[in-house]
Amino acid sequence: MPVNKIFILSFCILAFSFLANAQTSCVQNLRDARNAYDEGRLKTLSNLLSNCVEDGFTKEEKVEALRLITLSHLFNEDQAEAEKSYLKLLKINPEFTPNEESDPIELIILAENFDAEPKFFFGFKGGASYNIMQIQYESNHNLLLPGTYDLPLGISGGLFFQYPITKEISANLEAIYNFRNTILNRPIESAEGNNFQIIEETQQWLEMPILVNYKLPWVKKFLLEATAGPSFHYLLMSGVNLNGLGEELNNYDMLSFRNQFNMSGILGLRANFKELGVNFITTELLFQYRILDEVNKSAMTEQQRLELNSVAYSNFDYKGHAIWLRLGIRFPYFKPELKK
Repeated sequence: MPVNKIFILSFCILAFSFLANAQTSCVQNLRDARNAYDEGRLKTLSNLLSNCVEDGFTKEEKVEALRLITLSHLFNEDQAEAEKSYLKLLKINPEFTPNEESDPIELIILAENFDAEPKFFFGFKGGASYNIMQIQYESNHNLLLPGTYDLPLGISGGLFFQYPITKEISANLEAIYNFRNTILNRPIESAEGNNFQIIEETQQWLEMPILVNYKLPWVKKFLLEATAGPSFHYLLMSGVNLNGLGEELNNYDMLSFRNQFNMSGILGLRANFKELGVNFITTELLFQYRILDEVNKSAMTEQQRLELNSVAYSNFDYKGHAIWLRLGIRFPYFKPELKK
């Protein structure tokens, strides 16, 4: 075996042995610190544990060690050092709280001086919608009859930012991409008898909801929020495919005939389940009411009206309301600090 390979192998073995010994030593120090605490020798805790907190403990062991160090400083009436070590503990585990039944009252009082609540939340979500088409028919085509929509579904996905205002109230700012596809089947009377026309419209929207959330206090097992607010829409694309009686249209650009800016009102419920450590699985059921009509009739020239009417397509007024079901993940951002 070459000398350099022997050297590398020897170095790795020595390094591993050193780390294993250091880990074993720190574990023994933690055992000794527990015994010292039980025996009332609190002054020795900091010396036993301080070096291992920096390097040598697992996350859980660091939390336990810093709790013991904090108790040692409180016993020595060193408030500044106690606050310093407790802040270190919260940075490792922001959700740590003293045991009110077994921990000393000094530690409980110290914990009350810190703000360890999440500063904000962020995350992503996606889901599907059932669209409710509210239609006002206005057609000059005397053979055109009202039709019915196939199951009008949509999908969406996006990001959200949630800022706590109080313990019960928070605000959401979201950026959502929406895709909607509608298929309208309409009968048309003609000399040859009744014929069907199929109009498929595909739209893509960028949406920005601004929501206020209220935590419902009577639900204890998970976080349930009522949410409501406006949402602002920008239409990215709108295309129509038409088949059946008359001239066919293939991906006819309808963007200029649609109101690109729109708005809606949102009302619903959101449930958050803490299943991923400090993170939440979030699901929401929302009703979205479109406020403005989606059709921009003023943008259509007379020639374009004639072209569309020649194939029995009526550019009627409509609004697309929706019921949304979304699923996502919510991440908290912690920054523990001493209360001012």
